[in-house]
Amino acid sequence: MSSSLQAALDLVVRDLASTGGITLRVLDEADDDPLYESVWLLSGRRARTGLLAPRFLAADERVVHVADQVQEFVLEELGRLGMPATWPECPEHPESHPLEVRLADGGPSWVCPKAERTVARIGQLG
Repeated sequence: MSSSLQAALDLVVRDLASTGGITLRVLDEADDDPLYESVWLLSGRRARTGLLAPRFLAADERVVHVADQVQEFVLEELGRLGMPATWPECPEHPESHPLEVRLADGGPSWVCPKAERTVARIGQLG
């Protein structure tokens, strides 16, 4: 796994850990694809999904791309566990909706989709 993919995953996993989300493991998958890197995301329940990261994206775009895929996996896992699928939960609208991943305010961010306001940079929740 490249250092840029590892850095993007580290930011999202930090947010997951600081907000009480599911346990997530990342397994590197060696590949020779010149356009994409891939890793496996595994939950504590052994559910898994593949994550594809284009090699050509700029660093901030890569973080947004990775965070979006991790968030989708977490939301699906929360649903399977019978828990509210609102990760990360919007602090302005609790028990309502998750924050959205966007490139906003000069960097990869978690944004409230109702207020259209940046809540935190990715990696700085909690």
